[in-house]
Amino acid sequence: MSKNKSLAGKVALVTGATRGIGKGIALQLAQAGALVYITGRTLKSSNNLGSLEQTADEIKDRGGLCIPVQVNHENDHEIAGLFQKIEDEQNGILDILVNNAYKGVTTIFEGSSLEFWNQKPEVWDEINNVGLRNHYICTVYAGKNILSCHLHQLKKI
Repeated sequence: MSKNKSLAGKVALVTGATRGIGKGIALQLAQAGALVYITGRTLKSSNNLGSLEQTADEIKDRGGLCIPVQVNHENDHEIAGLFQKIEDEQNGILDILVNNAYKGVTTIFEGSSLEFWNQKPEVWDEINNVGLRNHYICTVYAGKNILSCHLHQLKKI
């Protein structure tokens, strides 16, 4: 773990942190001292493809702090619950949001040999629901938290 704790005292959320880019970002934020909420659909992996438990263990092994939260980012109620959890546990503080959750990779690869007009119409939803739509929803909730927290701090000045 690095001695540079430039994010000490900050609260971060990384969606889709079970593998790949999201996991890497979560590891680096924790290494820089942030408390990192990590989300994903997979709590425990049976096939070693990545899980919240694995990411959390790696963060903790490196001396970082994280809170894993199992969330299906296609479910608006679960997303709302995630932000309510952060608000309750961190007194409304959320400093950093990394929108990384995405589900479309398999769909894109499976349809890559087809012309778009030969794709099933549901491809749009499979690619964009946990992607553009989910990123927008998380940004709305995070924006409320972040602005509320920082406006409160400005009022103290």
